[in-house]
Amino acid sequence: MVDTAVAPPSLRALLARRDLRLRLVAGEDELPAGSIDRPVRWVHSSDLVDPTPFLSEGLVLLTTGTQFADTDDYTAYVSRLLARGVRALGFGTEVVRDGIPVGLAAACLAAGVPLFEVPYRTPFIAVARAGAEAIAAESYARRSWSLAAQRAVSLAALRPDGLSATLAELSRQLDCWVGLFDAAGTLSTEHPAGGLGAPALRVVAAEVTTMLRRGTRAASTVRSNDTSVSLQTLGRGGHLRGVLALAADDLDHEARSVVTAVVAMAALALEQQDGLGRAIGTFRAGLVHSLVTDDPALARRAGRDLFGPLPTAPV
Repeated sequence: MVDTAVAPPSLRALLARRDLRLRLVAGEDELPAGSIDRPVRWVHSSDLVDPTPFLSEGLVLLTTGTQFADTDDYTAYVSRLLARGVRALGFGTEVVRDGIPVGLAAACLAAGVPLFEVPYRTPFIAVARAGAEAIAAESYARRSWSLAAQRAVSLAALRPDGLSATLAELSRQLDCWVGLFDAAGTLSTEHPAGGLGAPALRVVAAEVTTMLRRGTRAASTVRSNDTSVSLQTLGRGGHLRGVLALAADDLDHEARSVVTAVVAMAALALEQQDGLGRAIGTFRAGLVHSLVTDDPALARRAGRDLFGPLPTAPV
């Protein structure tokens, strides 16, 4: 389940802040699809000719253009930013230059790097603060979602079909296919049913068999065409109970914490099912022994609630 209450930090979110009065230089239709919606990790300012050694991927960079006083090689400058993974470039006008250099606008457009104007009345610190606020708001929203999701899967575990309900809730929360393979490598539960194509399912089943054959706790990822599936064994080393499979890419920390909780609950549920199965087997053997010793009254009383009444004598 995707949380849509908070807009993710992106250039689009910054441009939507009317108090900043930012203006995208090129039209959105002239830029690569989705370029202004890519996630922004921070907003930084620099007037260095080559700021890339001091930048990290996913930044929006702000500059006043001081570095272009001695050079007009805009293409090389933009190429360096693009190679470093800078998401967009903001140019502060009327500080050093009147307007945005035409060559810089052309270089950004050619490289597909969004360029926006920061007017003189908008200090860079205000843009940086807006970016930080958006990042903090998204982080808080994700943590809140994680807590709510873990509570939802915990409540699902209390239902009569606890394990299946838990996996169904995990599928709903992550909006992805979730499958559970038993200790023999057979797909026993999946949500949604048929949500993984047959070719991908064959690849996943083969990897599950390999993991179970090793007998050690492990995690793995397999890919079939455009589908990536993460696998996690359930149970103790040497006593694996199955494998949990998720068709999800790039889970963040909050989503992984939800998956970790489900892995623990699923492993516990499978251990309990195994123990219960052994106990019922012992109970059945006791009933048979009671019948063999010609004492059907005890067998009838003991087995009635669990298995139903015995057939009419002779048994």
